[in-house]
Amino acid sequence: SRMPRSRRLAAFAICSILAVAHTWPLALAPGRYSLNHNADAELNAWIMAWVAHQLPRDPARLFEANIFYPAHDSLAFSEPLIVPAVMGAPLAWSGASPVLVYNLILILGLALTAFAACVTIESWTGSLPAGLLAGSALAFNTHTLTRLPHIQGIHLYALPLALLALDRLIRGGSYRVALLLAASFAIVAYTSGYLVVFTSVMVAIALLAR
Repeated sequence: SRMPRSRRLAAFAICSILAVAHTWPLALAPGRYSLNHNADAELNAWIMAWVAHQLPRDPARLFEANIFYPAHDSLAFSEPLIVPAVMGAPLAWSGASPVLVYNLILILGLALTAFAACVTIESWTGSLPAGLLAGSALAFNTHTLTRLPHIQGIHLYALPLALLALDRLIRGGSYRVALLLAASFAIVAYTSGYLVVFTSVMVAIALLAR
């Protein structure tokens, strides 16, 4: 089943409130506060700032980051974070600081992850509470909430969407569903190399189960 638009909006609002609550007090001053539990938060904020800087100027040399000179393609030494960076790019282009961009995209990633899982489980069960519970479990758990500096581990929304698309494809889906599955893999690939592995394993398990 497809969730009505009003229920989708309500579900996303709840997921957003939960994201703000679980990162509190970040939302009070996202341009000044920072959850720098380790140096990876600063690294990832820089990566997102570099991608937003370089994409409109010289996208063919995106991986030629201004670090570890004279090494080439040094952005590939870490996660490229292209999807989160593109989300935050309009903010960066309007003058927002890397800290502000990182914090807002962190909160958005948590909300989208919870919402994507909610939509997936609601479509399978017809129960919005079940969807919200599943979304909360995926987005707000010990693993994610203790690694907020790793924004690539927060933007997990494409994983449940890939499982939803696969399920619909197996049940006789259309080209549109196949494109959703392909887009889900593209999103995880341009977010994190680890997510490609996780999503591939989950899809393989789902295929075996079906």
